[in-house]
Amino acid sequence: MENVPEYCVESRVPRRLSLKELALCAAIVKRGDAVDPDSAQLELPRAKTLVIASTGKNIVGVGAIKRRRPAYALQTAESSGFSFNQDTQELGYVAIEREHQGQRLSGRIVAELLSRHEGSLFATTSDERMRKTLTRAGFVQKGLGWIGRKGQQLSLWIRDREFDCER
Repeated sequence: MENVPEYCVESRVPRRLSLKELALCAAIVKRGDAVDPDSAQLELPRAKTLVIASTGKNIVGVGAIKRRRPAYALQTAESSGFSFNQDTQELGYVAIEREHQGQRLSGRIVAELLSRHEGSLFATTSDERMRKTLTRAGFVQKGLGWIGRKGQQLSLWIRDREFDCER
Protein backbone atom coordinates (compact mmCIF):
# COMPACT_ATOMS: atom_id res chain seq x y z
CA MET A 1 0.00 0.00 0.00
CA GLU A 2 1.24 3.44 -0.97
CA ASN A 3 2.21 5.89 1.76
CA VAL A 4 -0.12 8.85 1.04
CA PRO A 5 0.75 12.00 2.98
CA GLU A 6 -1.83 13.55 5.28
CA TYR A 7 -2.71 17.08 4.23
CA CYS A 8 -3.71 20.02 6.36
CA VAL A 9 -5.71 22.68 4.51
CA GLU A 10 -6.19 25.82 6.57
CA SER A 11 -6.96 29.50 6.27
CA ARG A 12 -4.17 31.86 7.23
CA VAL A 13 -3.98 35.63 7.64
CA PRO A 14 -1.41 36.74 5.05
CA ARG A 15 0.16 39.41 7.27
CA ARG A 16 0.81 36.77 9.94
CA LEU A 17 2.87 34.59 7.62
CA SER A 18 6.62 34.85 7.71
CA LEU A 19 8.47 36.25 4.72
CA LYS A 20 9.78 32.72 4.11
CA GLU A 21 6.24 31.25 4.06
CA LEU A 22 5.04 33.99 1.68
CA ALA A 23 8.05 33.35 -0.57
CA LEU A 24 7.24 29.61 -0.60
CA CYS A 25 3.63 30.36 -1.58
CA ALA A 26 4.76 32.72 -4.36
CA ALA A 27 7.21 30.07 -5.62
CA ILE A 28 4.43 27.47 -5.81
CA VAL A 29 2.28 29.91 -7.80
CA LYS A 30 5.24 30.66 -10.08
CA ARG A 31 5.86 26.95 -10.74
CA GLY A 32 2.15 26.59 -11.56
CA ASP A 33 2.89 28.92 -14.50
CA ALA A 34 -0.67 30.24 -14.74
CA VAL A 35 -0.19 33.81 -13.54
CA ASP A 36 2.42 36.54 -13.53
CA PRO A 37 4.81 35.55 -10.71
CA ASP A 38 5.71 39.18 -9.93
CA SER A 39 2.03 39.97 -9.48
CA ALA A 40 1.58 36.97 -7.20
CA GLN A 41 4.56 37.94 -5.06
CA LEU A 42 3.16 41.46 -4.68
CA GLU A 43 -0.48 40.46 -4.18
CA LEU A 44 -0.28 37.38 -1.92
CA PRO A 45 0.58 39.43 1.19
CA ARG A 46 -2.34 41.76 0.37
CA ALA A 47 -4.91 38.98 -0.07
CA LYS A 48 -8.09 39.07 1.97
CA THR A 49 -7.81 35.35 2.68
CA LEU A 50 -5.04 32.88 2.05
CA VAL A 51 -5.42 29.11 2.30
CA ILE A 52 -2.40 26.86 2.56
CA ALA A 53 -2.19 23.11 2.04
CA SER A 54 0.68 21.46 3.86
CA THR A 55 2.17 18.15 4.87
CA GLY A 56 3.80 18.64 8.23
CA LYS A 57 5.80 21.85 7.89
CA ASN A 58 5.99 21.72 4.08
CA ILE A 59 3.68 24.03 2.14
CA VAL A 60 2.49 22.14 -0.96
CA GLY A 61 -0.46 24.25 -2.16
CA VAL A 62 -1.96 27.70 -1.93
CA GLY A 63 -5.02 29.71 -2.93
CA ALA A 64 -6.33 33.19 -2.20
CA ILE A 65 -9.24 35.53 -2.25
CA LYS A 66 -7.52 38.61 -3.52
CA ARG A 67 -8.06 42.17 -2.34
CA ARG A 68 -10.57 44.25 -4.27
CA ARG A 69 -9.05 45.41 -7.55
CA PRO A 70 -11.77 47.34 -9.43
CA ALA A 71 -9.56 48.25 -12.41
CA TYR A 72 -8.57 44.62 -12.94
CA ALA A 73 -12.19 43.46 -12.55
CA LEU A 74 -13.26 46.02 -15.18
CA GLN A 75 -10.50 44.86 -17.53
CA THR A 76 -11.63 41.24 -17.05
CA ALA A 77 -15.26 42.18 -17.71
CA GLU A 78 -14.26 43.98 -20.90
CA SER A 79 -12.04 41.11 -22.07
CA SER A 80 -14.79 38.53 -21.52
CA GLY A 81 -17.66 40.69 -22.75
CA PHE A 82 -19.53 39.97 -19.50
CA SER A 83 -20.33 42.85 -17.17
CA PHE A 84 -20.11 42.30 -13.40
CA ASN A 85 -19.66 44.51 -10.34
CA GLN A 86 -16.09 45.83 -10.26
CA ASP A 87 -16.00 45.52 -6.46
CA THR A 88 -16.26 41.74 -6.80
CA GLN A 89 -13.21 40.02 -5.34
CA GLU A 90 -11.26 37.40 -7.23
CA LEU A 91 -10.50 33.84 -6.20
CA GLY A 92 -7.09 32.94 -7.54
CA TYR A 93 -3.50 31.82 -7.13
CA VAL A 94 -4.70 28.25 -6.65
CA ALA A 95 -1.61 26.16 -7.25
CA ILE A 96 -0.40 22.75 -6.06
CA GLU A 97 3.15 21.41 -6.18
CA ARG A 98 3.39 18.91 -9.05
CA GLU A 99 4.19 15.90 -6.85
CA HIS A 100 1.04 16.56 -4.77
CA GLN A 101 -1.38 17.02 -7.66
CA GLY A 102 -4.18 14.49 -8.04
CA GLN A 103 -5.06 14.57 -4.33
CA ARG A 104 -8.04 16.96 -4.80
CA LEU A 105 -6.16 19.66 -2.90
CA SER A 106 -7.35 22.45 -5.20
CA GLY A 107 -10.95 21.53 -4.38
CA ARG A 108 -10.19 21.53 -0.67
CA ILE A 109 -8.41 24.89 -0.96
CA VAL A 110 -11.32 26.43 -2.89
CA ALA A 111 -13.86 25.03 -0.39
CA GLU A 112 -11.92 26.51 2.52
CA LEU A 113 -11.67 29.88 0.75
CA LEU A 114 -15.41 29.88 0.10
CA SER A 115 -16.16 29.01 3.73
CA ARG A 116 -14.36 32.23 4.72
CA HIS A 117 -16.10 34.53 2.24
CA GLU A 118 -19.55 36.02 1.89
CA GLY A 119 -20.50 37.57 -1.40
CA SER A 120 -19.84 37.03 -5.05
CA LEU A 121 -16.48 36.09 -6.50
CA PHE A 122 -14.93 35.84 -9.93
CA ALA A 123 -12.07 33.73 -11.20
CA THR A 124 -10.24 33.35 -14.48
CA THR A 125 -8.45 30.27 -15.71
CA SER A 126 -7.01 28.53 -18.74
CA ASP A 127 -6.69 25.17 -16.96
CA GLU A 128 -9.22 22.39 -17.57
CA ARG A 129 -8.78 20.86 -14.09
CA MET A 130 -9.37 24.26 -12.50
CA ARG A 131 -12.52 24.69 -14.59
CA LYS A 132 -13.84 21.43 -13.11
CA THR A 133 -12.90 22.56 -9.59
CA LEU A 134 -14.69 25.89 -10.10
CA THR A 135 -17.79 24.15 -11.48
CA ARG A 136 -17.96 21.83 -8.45
CA ALA A 137 -17.66 24.92 -6.21
CA GLY A 138 -20.68 26.61 -7.78
CA PHE A 139 -18.94 28.92 -10.25
CA VAL A 140 -20.52 29.36 -13.68
CA GLN A 141 -18.63 30.25 -16.85
CA LYS A 142 -19.71 33.62 -18.25
CA GLY A 143 -18.95 35.64 -21.34
CA LEU A 144 -16.51 34.76 -24.08
CA GLY A 145 -13.00 33.42 -23.84
CA TRP A 146 -10.06 35.70 -24.59
CA ILE A 147 -6.33 35.39 -25.12
CA GLY A 148 -4.24 36.21 -22.05
CA ARG A 149 -0.79 37.78 -21.85
CA LYS A 150 0.88 34.38 -22.11
CA GLY A 151 -1.13 33.45 -25.20
CA GLN A 152 -3.46 31.08 -23.32
CA GLN A 153 -7.24 30.93 -23.78
CA LEU A 154 -8.77 32.38 -20.59
CA SER A 155 -12.34 32.10 -19.37
CA LEU A 156 -14.32 34.01 -16.75
CA TRP A 157 -16.08 32.22 -13.89
CA ILE A 158 -18.58 33.85 -11.52
CA ARG A 159 -19.93 32.58 -8.21
CA ASP A 160 -22.89 34.73 -7.31
CA ARG A 161 -24.29 34.53 -3.77
CA GLU A 162 -27.81 34.86 -5.22
CA PHE A 163 -27.05 31.67 -7.16
CA ASP A 164 -26.35 29.90 -3.85
CA CYS A 165 -29.77 30.91 -2.46
CA GLU A 166 -31.55 29.45 -5.47
CA ARG A 167 -30.00 26.00 -5.10
